[in-house]
Amino acid sequence: MAANALIDKLLRTNWTDEQIQDYIGHYESAYFAYAKDHLIRSNAASGGVVTGLLLNMLTNNEIDGALVCVSTIEDDKIRARYKIATCLEELLESQGSKYISTAFSREAIPIIKDFKGRLAVVCLPCDAKLLTLLSEKDAELKEKLALVITLFCGHASQPELTEMVVDRLRPTPKAELTDFRFRSGHWRGRITAEFDDHFIVSKKFSFFSKYQNLYYFCEKKCLHCHDHAGYHSDLSVGDVWLQRMKDLPIKYSGIIAKSKRAIKYLEQAEKDHALQLEPQDIREIVESQSRSFRVHYNVSARSKAGKKLGIDINDDVNTKVRWVDYLIAREILKNYLATQTPEGIEKIKRMPKRLVTLKLYYLKLLQVL
Repeated sequence: MAANALIDKLLRTNWTDEQIQDYIGHYESAYFAYAKDHLIRSNAASGGVVTGLLLNMLTNNEIDGALVCVSTIEDDKIRARYKIATCLEELLESQGSKYISTAFSREAIPIIKDFKGRLAVVCLPCDAKLLTLLSEKDAELKEKLALVITLFCGHASQPELTEMVVDRLRPTPKAELTDFRFRSGHWRGRITAEFDDHFIVSKKFSFFSKYQNLYYFCEKKCLHCHDHAGYHSDLSVGDVWLQRMKDLPIKYSGIIAKSKRAIKYLEQAEKDHALQLEPQDIREIVESQSRSFRVHYNVSARSKAGKKLGIDINDDVNTKVRWVDYLIAREILKNYLATQTPEGIEKIKRMPKRLVTLKLYYLKLLQVL
């Protein structure tokens, strides 16, 4: 524990007020938190905060439903779909990270508009922006939204990445996928796939995340985005990656309350013993995902690097680009391009795992400079 705390101290960044404003936007308060119900925590990718909060809001009749994203198996492929959860069982079904592209505008918006009653929405930062724009023009939609929760998002991946990983987990070429979880368990967690005859394969999450963190198969729209936590939400929730917390028996979530109504619902959940809340300086939240905040926000570097790689990326933040920022962006864009052709995909599939690991270490080294 002491060694991990020392690592945090040595790597710590002195975040400026300007950086906090750029990365977070307006906020009211910040917390480290977890759901008190062990069942909820055990099934979650992080501290189970979103599930615990939504369940408490449903129990108190503060909402009639919650829009969530669930993983489904369709024709032996994993897809992310939206549904309205109205009970614990449906909330538990939606738990866990979904590192795969979704169709929020096409699938979720009609579901939200058709729903009768008060609604909480769990979505990505880019989706919350769209929802805000629509609700500003639609009074009925705005009134319906009790709470908008965004999940910290580095980027989404094209389905081909998940399909490649599933094929590597598949015990035999003809084994059919019946269930899949991207990440659950303590700290980094594990990826789990279940095939027919209840054959389960589980690997460290790095089996998937090495490729995802290198931006192979990245969604193109994510290259243009600089919103990591969700400027347009009431509440932002994400993992806490601090070494000093690695060995704690309970995994925490980082929470940013961005509206008064978010604080109201959080405090009620704490009063009802649904959540454990520990107030934090906002800098602790940013520090807990320091590399992700920096890289995601620096669209200026991707715009500059993209010009030489044939990728047109609008720069709407106009930040100074250091040489190391440029190298990081160039590496990200090259990896993205490598998986946009059939030939490139086959090359990545054949790439030795050791080389993938070395490339990730190189990118992480650049990110701490």
